[in-house]
Amino acid sequence: YKDNRMRLSPLRTVVTSFNPKKTSTPSSLPSSSTYDGYYEEGDWVLCVAANEEQRSVACALSNGEIQLYDQSTMHLLNTYQRDNLVTDMTFETFQTNVLAATSNDGSLTLYDIRQSPTSNPVLQLKNMLRPEEEALSLSIGFGGNIAAVGSSKGKIHFFDVREKRGILGSYTQAHTDEVTRVRFQTISTCGGSSPTTRNTSPILVSGSEDGLACVFDTSQPTEESALTNILAVQSPIREVGFFGPNYEAIYCLTGSESLLLYHKDDAVCRKDFGPQFRDHLSRQLQQQQQQQGIVGNPPMSATTISPMEYLVDCHWDHSRQELSLLAGSARGDAGFFQVGEHGTTPLHYLHGGHRGVIRAWHANRLNNSSFFTVGEDARLCEWSRSSLCPAIMQANGASSSSVPAPQVIMPSRKRPGAPMVGSVGGGKLRRPRSRLTSSPY
Repeated sequence: YKDNRMRLSPLRTVVTSFNPKKTSTPSSLPSSSTYDGYYEEGDWVLCVAANEEQRSVACALSNGEIQLYDQSTMHLLNTYQRDNLVTDMTFETFQTNVLAATSNDGSLTLYDIRQSPTSNPVLQLKNMLRPEEEALSLSIGFGGNIAAVGSSKGKIHFFDVREKRGILGSYTQAHTDEVTRVRFQTISTCGGSSPTTRNTSPILVSGSEDGLACVFDTSQPTEESALTNILAVQSPIREVGFFGPNYEAIYCLTGSESLLLYHKDDAVCRKDFGPQFRDHLSRQLQQQQQQQGIVGNPPMSATTISPMEYLVDCHWDHSRQELSLLAGSARGDAGFFQVGEHGTTPLHYLHGGHRGVIRAWHANRLNNSSFFTVGEDARLCEWSRSSLCPAIMQANGASSSSVPAPQVIMPSRKRPGAPMVGSVGGGKLRRPRSRLTSSPY
């Protein structure tokens, strides 16, 4: 990246709500401090899912809304109002026009995005779990027909999303605490498959607050026979997923903001990036921009690189054979890294999009250079790894008229009487799920 492509600015930014509330500067900080506040209350965007075939992107807000946008124009198409928080959602269902979402009321709901928001959902499974049992995570496999749902009671439940049959079965013994993530394994294909409904195997990985990641072969008749491996991560797991040429490896992001790599058939950790991982990522970003000698307007000095304070998630790019990691700062900047078994390489520094903590990101499967991020500032940002930020292009002699300014799209109206989510405690970084109902972690 000697052509100064390290620093990225967003292509487009959507403000999903007028209701993000920003804290004031703490009295303990001097007036000259660079601290510019963070988003403590108001509406957050909790998670994001994209539908490449239908050219739409959905984001779930902490006020209960699911907003659907046109990827081409980033204009709001529909808003689905809910009484509870969405904890996870995906378009990887049996039909490309169907969005599946889990909620903290224990429900699993499917929406047909072609229909009006006032229409009844395609499927709504409510009161299927025990009282006070939340549905925290969702993954769909078996051709988009079977949903695996991780719950707050340490269980994994299975549903047929084509019909209202209730719970098909449950895994109840593997975990002793909240199942924060479940993910079916992707199967490598040579083409011909839908970019939205990915091909999956029966292999499922789950991550939990109990510090265990469990690998199951869900084609087996019992939980005991299905459990094929247990990974003792020894720290609460926030994100987990498959990667590798044949999706045979597993990554785990922990509540202590570390990254661990495993093989799905081996309980031994292949790579533990350790408790100082965030400091290491911050130093890499600063060293990289110093080596490249990036000059912007104003100059991008080492002091403008915000320290990486949390890990967002990883994504496996099969076409590039690359595992990517997004890490972020409390003020909304982020680092985009390539992850290998022997270390990380900084690729991009994301600046100018978010003004608060980034909650999630989603890579475009049709265009592997673009991706979306959402955050606690109620913003949805679109980025492209093939684009240069205007300051860098101008510094390299490009005409300012040829560099389009990032587009900020505001909501068309203010929602009266938007319900507020209870908020207590907290800090700059994301809050644990057990402490705040508004946290998806």
